Amino acid sequence: MRTIIDIDAHFEPGADWLDPHPELAAKLPKLDPGLLAVNTIVGDLLRDVPDAQRPPIAALMPPGLLTLFGREKAAEAERRAEFEGKSQFQVANVKARLKWIDGQGIRIQNVICLSGFAYVLFVKDLALRQETLRACNSWLADTCAPSAGRLLPVTALDYEDLEWVIDELTRMRERGSRVFLIPAYPVNGIPPSHPTWDRVWSAATDLGMAPMLHTGFEHMRFDPGWANTGGDITLLRQIGGSHRHVAPMTLLYSLIYSGVFERHPQLTLLLAEVGVGWLPFLYREIDDRISPTAQLFVGPWKYPLKPSEYLARNVRGTPLSGGNDQPLPRIMEDLPEDMIVFSSDFPHFEGYTDPLGYYAGALKDVSPARLDRFFGGAIADVYARLGDPIV
Repeated sequence: MRTIIDIDAHFEPGADWLDPHPELAAKLPKLDPGLLAVNTIVGDLLRDVPDAQRPPIAALMPPGLLTLFGREKAAEAERRAEFEGKSQFQVANVKARLKWIDGQGIRIQNVICLSGFAYVLFVKDLALRQETLRACNSWLADTCAPSAGRLLPVTALDYEDLEWVIDELTRMRERGSRVFLIPAYPVNGIPPSHPTWDRVWSAATDLGMAPMLHTGFEHMRFDPGWANTGGDITLLRQIGGSHRHVAPMTLLYSLIYSGVFERHPQLTLLLAEVGVGWLPFLYREIDDRISPTAQLFVGPWKYPLKPSEYLARNVRGTPLSGGNDQPLPRIMEDLPEDMIVFSSDFPHFEGYTDPLGYYAGALKDVSPARLDRFFGGAIADVYARLGDPIV
């Protein structure tokens, strides 16, 4: 019988999740969904632009903000029909989620909560960011606990203090977490490929946990001149969203060429909601960086495996429904067998209310053996390789 493992799904705690933490709530800023959306879409573009030169916040807010946060009026229901059943901030209901994954045949689902991050984006104090993320991680673990190991909390972290990261990873592993979110950018000038991060990767492999790069954590700094679009806010949003593939590709280059995957052979990076349509290009291109000609410019290759072999062994990615990930069978054919894996992204817009139904059509010509690897076999092997099987 096929074991289906969902590496990326979501739910949130609702507005009252901070009620048990009144002192923490008093220290946090009031969350503005509009500012959160602006930060997510164009935050990188605007970070180096002086306030006086930025477009007004009201103009920067996306036109579908009410739909984005599920606050549309009843009269707008028809317009929103294609988003029925989808919400960026669906409030957690474990019984309902278990019923849904049972209907889909999903055995285990990794669940992400973004509410903690929504606050810490606007908090400068490190201790307060850590306290907020710890409280949110605890809420998620408590909420998932009644599922008896079927809903696994994904750990959210702040990487300014790596010792705190290791402590929180250890605590959350005891609470059932098997996945933790990482950034695709340097933190205080130190990228995840730097040797100082080796203690994080060692902790992850010792604990049987996998890092995940999820959309929203792939920030890439841009020349502030790109923010000068002559007043075309739509163009600004388009440019802001274009980093989705650039940043994960940069992260993979840095992890491979710095030897992270050589030093930590069991480490497996999961890619979620950053697409996979670009992976065949990377897989074909990456070994050219160690050709004799390339080494004249970038220096000798120091590791026993080829870059493409580290990519195949240490990276797994889940597709989106968008055009850049189509046709999915062709993308899978162009990559090693285990690189493309399943997620629902339920209940977000980019995800599926019926993922098994969608993939039944999209992958109808894929062999049963390859489907078994896609739906769960490849991820199950990741955890077996870590010495702590997931099923």
